[in-house]
Amino acid sequence: MLVAKLNTLKVLLKKVQVTFQRNIQVSVIGAASDVGSNLALLLKQNNKISRLQLYDNNETVNALGLDLGCLPGGPFVSTFAGACMLLPSLRFSDLVVMVDRVHRKPGYTREQMIFCNAPMVQRLCRALAEMNSNAFLAIGTSPLNSIVPFASTLLHKYGTYDPFKVFGVTHLDLARGRALTASALQVDSSEIHVPIIGGHSDETIVPLFSNITPSNCSVDERQADFLTRLLRKAGTEVINKKMGSDSATLSVAWSINEFVDCILDALRGAEVTVNAFTANPHFGTKYFSGPTVVGPNGILQPCYEFTLSNYENKLLNRALPMINRDVSQGEEYVDVFESFSKKI
Repeated sequence: MLVAKLNTLKVLLKKVQVTFQRNIQVSVIGAASDVGSNLALLLKQNNKISRLQLYDNNETVNALGLDLGCLPGGPFVSTFAGACMLLPSLRFSDLVVMVDRVHRKPGYTREQMIFCNAPMVQRLCRALAEMNSNAFLAIGTSPLNSIVPFASTLLHKYGTYDPFKVFGVTHLDLARGRALTASALQVDSSEIHVPIIGGHSDETIVPLFSNITPSNCSVDERQADFLTRLLRKAGTEVINKKMGSDSATLSVAWSINEFVDCILDALRGAEVTVNAFTANPHFGTKYFSGPTVVGPNGILQPCYEFTLSNYENKLLNRALPMINRDVSQGEEYVDVFESFSKKI
């Protein structure tokens, strides 16, 4: 009886802790981009945030701030434009969200994408090391399989790397998996969940349809193969439909917002589960994506174990060498990038 009462008291204390109104500040880097501006609009509606800091090299971020400032409620919005304002935009933030990017275009190689997006990531990492090394860092910049190791290696070089606070946001894979599966099974997408593990590229995304919930939903191997192909090519299909002028924007902003909302609960004291590409040695790689448990001080449990079907095992075994290749490219590019930067 006493044990039951103690357990009830613990649950109540947790609820009180989660609902405790803590002042949380969020910085969005690359806020003037299509993804950044849509994300900023979504975050402006989140009352868990007290202050929203919007940064971009482009001066149009100031217009975005004025626009959002006309909306009632939500966090107070501040804008920062230009290289000299990066440091102030990070000061006191609990969560820094990196969405600045050169979008993927038809025919672009992974090396070209790293080369295009590395400079801003490097400047952000140096600024974080100088101004706010304790913040959570959420990265939505492609190619994620290489950019997250690139950023982590830089932070380690600058002496401020905390593997429990660096996340590559892969909620987009989760959202697409949910939507595609719900459409195929003709069920409500809000009531279905498909774990997505592996990496964040066409060759490394591994949906686990054998672990679908609720249990009354089921996907056979033929359906699983079809849905896996759809999911892996979803991003490319958007690029093709846009004639190469841009990649996915609304779905990326929506999924990053979903990730941020979960992290806000973690920062307020809850234990939450997000889908993220993080430091993770459990699968024979340095980094791995999947359901990740996060608390107020960072990652509590990275993606660990799932029971896989034979089909899923084959997919994972093919994906692991590619994840290792991508991670190595990101880590090695630190020296290449810094030596190149010195020459110019």
